[in-house]
Amino acid sequence: MVVEDDPEMRAMLKDFLEREGYRVIDRVSGEQALKAIESEGFTAVILDKEIPGMRGLDLLSVLRRDWPKVPVILITAFGGAAVAEEAFARGANRYLEKPFRVDDLLAVLRSVTTEDRCPRPR
Repeated sequence: MVVEDDPEMRAMLKDFLEREGYRVIDRVSGEQALKAIESEGFTAVILDKEIPGMRGLDLLSVLRRDWPKVPVILITAFGGAAVAEEAFARGANRYLEKPFRVDDLLAVLRSVTTEDRCPRPR
């Protein structure tokens, strides 16, 4: 799942990951993401820190509480050591600052998911 409010970034991430064989559910807000997670399930979450409504870090806390084994990669354009520290304290598996290379994101995604939990390529 990709949770990102910027439409261009969300579309780019979705297109790239789908070309890599992943099935991608994308949402704009934390509330939309929670509804989708509850109804559709997910393998991993790529989560922007700054999303409308529920903040990305607050959604991260909910994910850790309710789905503790699902990997979460926090992405943000508003980074720094304090943000990274808070992300890891709340349970993020990885943290990437924008701009990042999509190949780096793919490597991180592969590193946090196991073979039996990864979506199968089409």
